[in-house]
Amino acid sequence: MEQQLDELIEFLSSPRSDVRQLAATYIVGFSHPSSEHHQLLQSRAKKIVQPLLVICHEMPVAANSAMSTLVNMTSNLSTCELFADEDSLRMVVRLITIPTSIIADTACMLLSNLTKKDSICRILAKLDVGNVPGICDSRFALDQLTDVFVKGMDKTYNKDAMFNFLASVFADVTNHPFGRHYFLERTSYDDKMPITKIMVFSEYPDIIRRGGVDSTMKNICFEKENHREILDPEETNMLPYILLPLCGPEEFEMDDMEDMPEEVQLLGDDKKRESDPKLRATLLEAINLLCSTHYGRETLRAKKVYPILRAAHKVETDETCGDLNHRAVQLLMGDESDETKKDLEPAGDENVFEEI
Repeated sequence: MEQQLDELIEFLSSPRSDVRQLAATYIVGFSHPSSEHHQLLQSRAKKIVQPLLVICHEMPVAANSAMSTLVNMTSNLSTCELFADEDSLRMVVRLITIPTSIIADTACMLLSNLTKKDSICRILAKLDVGNVPGICDSRFALDQLTDVFVKGMDKTYNKDAMFNFLASVFADVTNHPFGRHYFLERTSYDDKMPITKIMVFSEYPDIIRRGGVDSTMKNICFEKENHREILDPEETNMLPYILLPLCGPEEFEMDDMEDMPEEVQLLGDDKKRESDPKLRATLLEAINLLCSTHYGRETLRAKKVYPILRAAHKVETDETCGDLNHRAVQLLMGDESDETKKDLEPAGDENVFEEI
């Protein structure tokens, strides 16, 4: 089998396109994690990655097989390191952003695997990929990926792609300070903060999209010095999009409701809460992070977040979510002293609240 696999790998670099494409369609079966030959293929990753990236630009069937193989192989972080250069990442990003790409969604899955590596996040954050007409007036990868994520919703940019897995990429990138700063800084081409473009998907039907967005918002909340901006209705205004998935059909006292963000008022009898407990936990973690500054606590009190948490707690069935809700309530309802008015540190470090 090793000899047969080595011969198959050689065919991936054949000068004949039909041979390359046939080899790509065969090799995908070896790459699945459940395959008995998966580890055998992984041991030859250095010989496979670049030829497969080339085949991704060829005939549709072979391109899909090649990209699927790369997705399967990059479940192994050591294989991800083989993409830690600008040329390889540029090829992946272009396969996502070209509007005629038939493998854009699979390429998004590949990139979401790759960004589990810190080194790749760092390269991606500064990567110049050249202009792509129809997306935005920027040459940088993160600008293009953010805008295609928004414009590509419901296959409006590319008839073959939804770009939902880019939300996981954004969540990975914002695990790092440079990624959080990117999402909180206004871009030069449209003067908008990238986080304001994606946070509106916190209630989107697809769980991959809204889950990645929830994790990105949570990660943004680690930037304590930006809490004023994050909570300012005239700036980022992120609080409503954290609260909306936690809201149900409850009616609140008029005095409380009038002080809540406008977006969460009068939601109606058919309003549904986030159904996934891991995503509810992520949103509650974001609220706890906002409570780590005195300004954040005061703002959440003024915006009557406590009644929303109280209503959510009454129907909560998940123990982790219940604990996170209780912790936030303690911070919001506790008396402030000179000591507590000093900004609190999040419990531990950024890894305490694991990304979903």
